[in-house]
Amino acid sequence: MTTTRAGLPILLAPFDEDEADRVWQLCQDPDVQRWTTLPSPYPPEAAEQFINEYAPAGWHSMDDGTFTCDDAGPELVWGVRLPDGSPDAGLWGSIGLRRRGSGQLEIGWWLGAPVRGRGIMRAAVAKLIEVAFSPDGPIRASEVIWRAKLGNEQSARVAQQTGFTYTGVIVDPRHEDFKVWSAGIHPGDPTEPKSGWTVLG
Repeated sequence: MTTTRAGLPILLAPFDEDEADRVWQLCQDPDVQRWTTLPSPYPPEAAEQFINEYAPAGWHSMDDGTFTCDDAGPELVWGVRLPDGSPDAGLWGSIGLRRRGSGQLEIGWWLGAPVRGRGIMRAAVAKLIEVAFSPDGPIRASEVIWRAKLGNEQSARVAQQTGFTYTGVIVDPRHEDFKVWSAGIHPGDPTEPKSGWTVLG
């Protein structure tokens, strides 16, 4: 359990098997499809595959002891929820750390429109940075990177507010036909607003 700066409690935990329909509903949001790498349109089968195959893969590697940041591999994915007793309790989003190898992780997320603007994703990102860099934890990354399609100012503002250093525009290694904004954060960097984000007003 973690909280936003306003004290709103949020819960980060692996997805449940019965949450495919909820994921499908949330991913009908045009902004989620526009700014992420999800397929568009997003069919129910994609949500089923995400819940039953994609999301569990990273946790299986953690459970069987094969997880390492030295190699590329399945993403660790958490559901972002407002817990029971909170306003709008339930699942509202997803956040994950994808292994890129050489100690590097890439962070990515999406959040349902009705709960945006409450600091939920900022708190979730700050918590995952803490988990990724913990010297006593199983991940122990050397860097967390963030990338987003040009123009995704909402995502950029979350990265800026959680301490990422803006590093410019690059060609997306996964999709060479378009460019992305890029930023990074390292162990010991504070998860506080960072200057130098020229793409934000």
